[in-house]
Amino acid sequence: MKELINICVAICVLSQLGCAQWNASVDAKRAREVSDKMAQALIEDRTKDIYQLMEKAFREAASEQDIKPMLAQLYSAYGKPLEVEFKNEEVGFKVSADGARKPMRKFWYALRTSTQLKGTYFFFTEIVPDGDSPRCSSFSIVSFSSGIPDSLK
Repeated sequence: MKELINICVAICVLSQLGCAQWNASVDAKRAREVSDKMAQALIEDRTKDIYQLMEKAFREAASEQDIKPMLAQLYSAYGKPLEVEFKNEEVGFKVSADGARKPMRKFWYALRTSTQLKGTYFFFTEIVPDGDSPRCSSFSIVSFSSGIPDSLK
């Protein structure tokens, strides 16, 4: 009976830890700072800064030299980013390929490029905890063929 009680207590403690992890979040202010830095580095084409703002998992999978071709591909499709305007923040979770979940803040910006007026394309960052600091897990430029969501207007 004592073993059963110990098992029940352990399950309760583990489930509470799981709930605490579920409710964990990325500090909003620090995450926004990282996101804004990422947007500015993109505009200024500072590949070294972009690389340093990426989370450790990305830096372990790619080299700093891999950033230039990635940016060239984005610029080819959307034009060179020239200006951003913050539009929206979303809070959620990022699920990695191995099934691990991290709290995430996603920041959206209206983007002006060398080929389009601001608001035709949008830039987003996904910011996750990485050790003691928030870092960018991913970023991209997108457009919406079926209309811009109200949250980004």
